[in-house]
Amino acid sequence: MGPVKTVWEFLREWTNLTVWIVIALVVGILIGRFAPKFAVSIGPLGTVFIRMIQCIVGPLIFSTLVIGIAGHGDDLTRIGRLALKSVVYFEVVTTLALILGLIAVNIARPGAGHSLTGLAPPDTNFTAITWVTEMEVIVPTSFFLALSDHTAVLAVVFCAIMFSVAITQADEKSKQFMLDFNASLSGIMFKVVDLVMNYAPIGIGCAIASTVGQYGLGSLEVAGKLVGTLYVALIVYVILILLPIMFLCRFPLREFVWAVGQPFLMAFATSSSESVFPMAVEKMVEFGVPSEIAVFVIP
Repeated sequence: MGPVKTVWEFLREWTNLTVWIVIALVVGILIGRFAPKFAVSIGPLGTVFIRMIQCIVGPLIFSTLVIGIAGHGDDLTRIGRLALKSVVYFEVVTTLALILGLIAVNIARPGAGHSLTGLAPPDTNFTAITWVTEMEVIVPTSFFLALSDHTAVLAVVFCAIMFSVAITQADEKSKQFMLDFNASLSGIMFKVVDLVMNYAPIGIGCAIASTVGQYGLGSLEVAGKLVGTLYVALIVYVILILLPIMFLCRFPLREFVWAVGQPFLMAFATSSSESVFPMAVEKMVEFGVPSEIAVFVIP
């Protein structure tokens, strides 16, 4: 056991989660390429990782947001300003992203020349997006239903905001009890995140292996023009829009890139923004963003 212990201590000292995620990505691609049937069979191990993340998102958002809002006294005006700034920022940069995407796809025309023979017709049974449907998404019919639905992130945020405002207006005894409870819940949920992250390399490796095993590396050649257009547009978006915003806000770029490295790799491997939410919040808080801002803006 001596050599094994020595190797284990060496790995713990000189590696971190990012290194193991990168290793898992490489190993997963190799397994998917050379053992596709086996790779597809281990796909559920990647699905389990995403489900583990999904089950903790609701309690984590709720408890952290309650502490962030109600724990800062009765200054609801400050929270209102934060909400307004967030909405304006996302509205502006999302509009710019849409414009850039439309320009890119009309210049590159990645779908030109591709045959649609054999493809299933698109599903036309969908609900039109209106302000009414969006309000129904944000305002849930049940608090517990919002917590149980991993896709209802905005509904959880809405419930947390309402609950926080109510706490600020409650008597001191009730207020302190709920703040202590949510502070304990938030701290424990971040410990749960740490436990789940220990499984991240396995889950991510299996997810990428299953994808490569099912679709093959050759599928990238068929969709190469589309993928290329996407990544070129993303690079242009970062250079023309995000970087000027960072420089304008005097953002420490190098430290930020280092902070988002693990969430970026995880999102790339799992194709899921939900899977990176807890880590993104944790990394942004470590980076220096106040927890109430991180947990309010990221959802």
